[in-house]
Order: sequence, then structure tokens, then C-alpha cells
Amino acid sequence: MKRIIVCVLIGLGFTLFCTAQNQPTLENGIYRQEGIASWYGTEFDGRYTASGEIFDSTKFTASHPTLPFGTILTVTNTQNNKQVIVRINDRGPLKPVRIIDVSKAAAEQLDMIAVGTAQVIIESRGTVSVSTVPSPGASPSPQPADAATPMVDPVRTPAPAPAPGTPRVAPAAIKPGIPPLGTDKRYRIQVGAYKVLQNARDVFDKLKNTGLNPAYERNGDIYRVVLAGIKADDVQLIAEKLGSAGFREALIREE
Repeated sequence: MKRIIVCVLIGLGFTLFCTAQNQPTLENGIYRQEGIASWYGTEFDGRYTASGEIFDSTKFTASHPTLPFGTILTVTNTQNNKQVIVRINDRGPLKPVRIIDVSKAAAEQLDMIAVGTAQVIIESRGTVSVSTVPSPGASPSPQPADAATPMVDPVRTPAPAPAPGTPRVAPAAIKPGIPPLGTDKRYRIQVGAYKVLQNARDVFDKLKNTGLNPAYERNGDIYRVVLAGIKADDVQLIAEKLGSAGFREALIREE
């Protein structure tokens, strides 16, 4: 009986140690986190990532639960001091005890292919928002979802002109980029993807209050909040509205 109790206490202590170790910090805008990294490879090639990009295991990319898409990180393998620079374009890892999933190319650079995981330190190359550091007990981040459901057209209400002397708010960054003007193509803009339905509802209501007509896409337990049927000529206006509402970035894809 005593042996069982000791084993339970050791296991609990190890779990608490790992949890504390995985907590990120933000000092002078630089994001830093220490924990376990894993990697994913060629079996995912050609699939959509959570950012809307196509996964390519030969590129230096990675998935992270909270950091904004496009964040550049330095990943250091603490066991051999090897480093690699990656760009966040996906959500993960699936296992909460791990802090980042890197592509096969990045894993080769870190010399972690054979073992599959490595103890690492990740640091942002530049500042990130304090909102990217999750608070204790925060809801888990969304995982990638591929399927989409038909959406309705958004309302294209002109954005109100700012009052004299009001600082201009930067428009949301549209990734991978604003499409060429003057085409007949329609585009879908993804503002967010959430596992917690209430979070999706909050963003939905915020977009409604901005004068847009959002809709949901659902795949399993993932809820995407999107604007669909957007004309190329209207994308810049949408970006300005999103920026005014406090959104920093959004994803766009052709319908």
C-alpha cells in the first residue's frame, strides 16, 4: 500500500513539474516557453493546415496552440543545442503535454527524427501580443478542420469615416494576401476557429456589431467564424472593418 502511495505522489509531482515547465512567459514582448516538441511529416503533406495553407513537410513550419499564424520562432533543442527557425501556420500539438509540433525539415535540423520528441525552448523572433499567453485554466486551442459548409453573402456596409483627430486603426492582415482587384472571383475570409462554441458566438456577435454578416462553418467540434462571398474589390474594406473591431489577422481563400 505504501509503495502505491509513493508511486502516486511521484507521478503527481512529475505532472505538476511538467505543467509548470510548459507555462509560457512574455517579457518585453518576447514569448518564451520550455517543454517537449514533437514532429509531423510526409503523411500530412498536401493537407490544409489551420491557417489555410497546404502543409509541406520540407518547409520550416510548426503548429502551436495559441501563437498567431505567421509568428517566427527560434526552437532550441536543449539536449544538443541545435536550433531552427520556424513559422507558425497550424494549430497543435494534439497532446497537451507537448508545446509545439515542427515539420520534418525542422525536426531534421534539430536532430530529433529518430527519438520523435525533444526537450526544447521556443522564443519569438520579435514581439507578440500579451493575449497569446494563455491564463491558467484557459480553454484548449482549436485543431485543424478541413470541411466547410455553404455560407451566406456578407453585408457590404461602408465603414464610417473616423472622427477628425482620431488615430487610424491598422486594418487586419489578410493572409496570404489581398487578391487582385477587378476580378469576378469570390472569396471566403476566416476570422477565427474555436473549439468552445461560446468563443465563436462572441466573435460572431462582434462581427455583427461591426456591420458584417458572419456565418459558421462546423467540422466536428471545431467552429469557424467566416465571411463568405466577398468580392475582391471589397477585401480591403473588410480588412479595415476587422481592424477597427480589434482583429489583427484573418485568412482568405478563393471560393
